[in-house]
Amino acid sequence: MSWCSGQSAPCPFLPIAEQVLTRSGWWTVFTAAVLFVGWLILGYPILIALAVGLGVVLAVGLVFVLRAPTLNAHQSLSPAIVGVAEPATAVVTVRNGSERRSPAVRAVEIVDGTVHRVDVPSLPAGESTSVSFAVATERRGVFGVGPLQIERSDPFRLFARTTHRGGTLQLTVHPAIHHVPPLPTGLRRELEGAASQRPQEGGISFHSLREYVPGDDLRLVHWRSVAKQTDGTLLVRKNVVTSEPRLMVLLDTSADPYTDESFEDAVRIAASLVAAGCDSHYPVMFRTTGGFGADASATGEGRLEILTMLAQIQRSDDDPGLNGVLHFAERVEGVSLGAVTGQPDPERTVGISRSRSRFDMVSVAQVGEAFSRPPMRIPGAVVVNGPDSVAVAEAWKARFG
Repeated sequence: MSWCSGQSAPCPFLPIAEQVLTRSGWWTVFTAAVLFVGWLILGYPILIALAVGLGVVLAVGLVFVLRAPTLNAHQSLSPAIVGVAEPATAVVTVRNGSERRSPAVRAVEIVDGTVHRVDVPSLPAGESTSVSFAVATERRGVFGVGPLQIERSDPFRLFARTTHRGGTLQLTVHPAIHHVPPLPTGLRRELEGAASQRPQEGGISFHSLREYVPGDDLRLVHWRSVAKQTDGTLLVRKNVVTSEPRLMVLLDTSADPYTDESFEDAVRIAASLVAAGCDSHYPVMFRTTGGFGADASATGEGRLEILTMLAQIQRSDDDPGLNGVLHFAERVEGVSLGAVTGQPDPERTVGISRSRSRFDMVSVAQVGEAFSRPPMRIPGAVVVNGPDSVAVAEAWKARFG
């Protein structure tokens, strides 16, 4: 019976075994065949004796591999979600489920196309052992780990048997994050009252009175004001979330403004701005110009989803670029926008200016500027730039820190 714990492949599992001749095995078969043919032609007894001897060795090796004790195994990741360059470890645990000692085997794990091989020592009956190895996390992404393979061979290395165990795990590598201030809001957090002229409803602070609409909580009816109405109109209190500006991080995912390297810089800056907003307890909306998005609350719920989305995001030739903000700008109120882009064509930035009045404040982080020229000019927006994510993060801190 198989067993598992933690972040591991589904258990129990049905192993799929493959028996193959190794290179040494094929040479042994070839040599035995040559000796046998030589005996048929020349009639020397020594040739048939050698051929039979090699045949016995092959038979013993095959039986050894086929009758090897049953090994139960599972794989796990610790942790399963990391940032770029953060340590991650794959752990392979093997248990001898038979009543006799198992031979030494080799566990094979494939992570993002890289093959990792670790040796598992011989195990007494009922005993288990764990072996581990470091997993590369040099680039962002969501990578499959596995399936786990157990390789064993006979003492002569003539046959190898590979057993596939279970499915695959998932290793998520989030983009690297720079420590930067959150998006500027142009507002200050107040102890009372709304922080915006377009406040978000649903809080506990009184803002104004409005007419009752079906579905309103009757506990919000302001009966003293209703009593003063000659026509009996019901009035309810409009409560708002005070001192809570909302942030929107917009990542330009069009292909033209970037090289492969500068797009990775842009993803890092976007992840940094999302993290900064969450760390400062702002509600954060993440959007891409291609139409993808996710939200995080002021408590940080949803942050992991956004970072996982950023781990997988790619640029596209069909993406409208920063002009894509026009598709959702009409649906936002009381939001400060922070756009992240590369070196876009000026015609692809007009959407930012056209939608400026919809946002409390607009700022733009521009990466990939190789010649340290001044930031591009976008009417109504504050723009900082730099050749890479490190330089942009420093410019951002200098401007908004």
